[in-house]
Amino acid sequence: MEIQVEIKRMGLEGQGVGYDPEGNIYFVPGALTGDKVLVRSPEDQKKYRDAEIVELIEPNGKRVTPICQYFQKCGGCDWLQWDYSAQLEAKEEIIKHILDRGDLKPEMFKPIRKAEQTLHYRNRVQIRKTKDTVGFFRKKSHELIDVETCQVAAPEINEELKKIRSEKTESTEPVTKIELYLGKDGKVYRFDNVPHSFSGFAQIHSGQNQLLQQMVREGVVQTHGKKVLELYCGDGNLTFGYLPEVEYVVGVDASQSAIESARLQRPDELKSKVAFFADKVDCGLVRRLPQELKDYDTLIVDPPRQGMSGSLAGFLHNQLKTIIYISCSPVTFTQDAQCLKKDFILQTVEPIDMFPNTRHVELVTVWSRRS
Repeated sequence: MEIQVEIKRMGLEGQGVGYDPEGNIYFVPGALTGDKVLVRSPEDQKKYRDAEIVELIEPNGKRVTPICQYFQKCGGCDWLQWDYSAQLEAKEEIIKHILDRGDLKPEMFKPIRKAEQTLHYRNRVQIRKTKDTVGFFRKKSHELIDVETCQVAAPEINEELKKIRSEKTESTEPVTKIELYLGKDGKVYRFDNVPHSFSGFAQIHSGQNQLLQQMVREGVVQTHGKKVLELYCGDGNLTFGYLPEVEYVVGVDASQSAIESARLQRPDELKSKVAFFADKVDCGLVRRLPQELKDYDTLIVDPPRQGMSGSLAGFLHNQLKTIIYISCSPVTFTQDAQCLKKDFILQTVEPIDMFPNTRHVELVTVWSRRS
């Protein structure tokens, strides 16, 4: 079945969303807000319809020529065909749509914090290597796309890609998974066939990570936080930015290696103000904390994409004044946050573009206890 639709907004997976006169909803990969497109979709689908572009009848005025020859083959970037300012507008609208759907109404929605560097920013990538191919998977597929240069990866990582391409394949595995990470020391570290983020989690955009650190610090200062429990603290990436402003911090993360790294990075003059523990963040963690560490007035959480899986409520107590929730998944954030609405006010939501040219977006939210 073919039908013409106008794309009204962007969906969670980076696809355009359009409607027909009967109210059916079409999800169209490759389409952008403002496009008029002829699409094809299976006739047996009901109200929500996955569709593909047959013809771009009238493009919106903010399309650009993609800089990457692998765009829409490789599964990495979603929006290289879109002007950056339009990407930012779309990300704001996506977040507002998700918040509204979750009945979350912030007192202030701040403009998205844009990235100054929109290309060659990634300090970490995962590639696959076979006998003949080095590259990335096609979106939602295990078809490997051969890629010589990635336009969003750091130059040092692209240099490492060239070296890997020249190597003879010695692995007995048909496909080798390789993770490349550009460290703060400027060296590229390589991990073959290890679990994802084996070396620990790190934000992929170093410049935006500095901005994120600043945003969290500002949140702590503005809410006068003094005693902090930080969950999913990793190696202290956010902790050390606000540590000078508070009385003490307890940081918890499930990764033993990340916690060991955090302990090593503690400044000598501030060591007495921060303690790091390796433990799983779950409903029983509060019971496992020493009694003297349970009177925190500020809770900072930066969970993985799957969110806190219902455990957030267990960390709320009567002395808790402020919650700063950092999220890379607005959907799981709204699910986690439902338990906060009774006793806390969502003061601010501030997006940050950690992933230019993709659909992904990070946000920092600040909650305060109702008076």
